[in-house]
Amino acid sequence: MKLSVCTLQRYAPNPHSCGNSGSVEIAKKLEQALAENRLDVALERIGCFGACLKGPNVKLMPAGKNWHGVSIDDVDQIIAYIKHQP
Repeated sequence: MKLSVCTLQRYAPNPHSCGNSGSVEIAKKLEQALAENRLDVALERIGCFGACLKGPNVKLMPAGKNWHGVSIDDVDQIIAYIKHQP
């Protein structure tokens, strides 16, 4: 499995982006939680999902599960979801 986190940072005139909304910190916490739970999931920081206004955005593949508007508080929920994947 692979967990993709958009960490793109945009600047004026269009500053809306996942990176500007805390996704870098979210990616760090997800990496830590994956390691602590010994989950065989690669975390990938990507440039853009094309849903900047819905961000921060996270996607689990191959399950195709998407999370939008993710915050640090959502990390435990994402990890719990991953734990229940076949």
